[in-house]
Amino acid sequence: MTRASRLTETAARAQTSLPALGVALVLLTVVTGLSVAMADAAIIGAERTPDERRIAAAVADRLVAADGPLAARSNVLNRSRVRAFDRAALERTAPPAAESEVTVELAGDTVASTGPVRGGTRISRLVLVEARESRTLRPDLTTTDAVTLPRRSARATVTIDPPPGTTVWTVRANDRVVLHNRSGLDGSYEVPLVPYETTALRFQRAGRLEPGNVTIDYAAPRSTKETLVVTVDA
Repeated sequence: MTRASRLTETAARAQTSLPALGVALVLLTVVTGLSVAMADAAIIGAERTPDERRIAAAVADRLVAADGPLAARSNVLNRSRVRAFDRAALERTAPPAAESEVTVELAGDTVASTGPVRGGTRISRLVLVEARESRTLRPDLTTTDAVTLPRRSARATVTIDPPPGTTVWTVRANDRVVLHNRSGLDGSYEVPLVPYETTALRFQRAGRLEPGNVTIDYAAPRSTKETLVVTVDA
């Protein structure tokens, strides 16, 4: 092969390699750009996550605290308070929620939100949700002088309507005197109870009480186990 032929062949190979080199450079540029973007995203995400977690934990802890806006007591939520809760209440009672977009969910339902959350950080708390149902007892006191109420009843309305010849002068809640009138109790009375103990109401009387002469209205607690989730998208 002559020197001229070799030069011609080399030039042809070089021209053929130019497009491939261009494609390789483009691919390298794309890959480098993607790597830089992913690294930037990872750095931003790493910076955001601690803040999101701090806010989410602070809001969750506030909501389940004994003096929190939803709580009946520590880690026990009042169903009525949950239903009345909204964005304004969230921002007012849990100030960290005003810093970011925050959503509070209970059992999968949104309770309150300060804005749309797309991803973010989630903090969960297992809680009891307590509701109260009105109940009425008409105890048969013909053979006993006491009736027992369930625990966590905070108060009761006791209505005494004694028949002729019967006088009820004292009502005790366990060992405490909650009603007393030596001349006789007749009517409806609000009686405070200790919600952390089972209460026996005892009627001190002279004469016979028939079913219906005493009526007790109270709110019976009912609790369900649910999950409270706070999501923060900073």
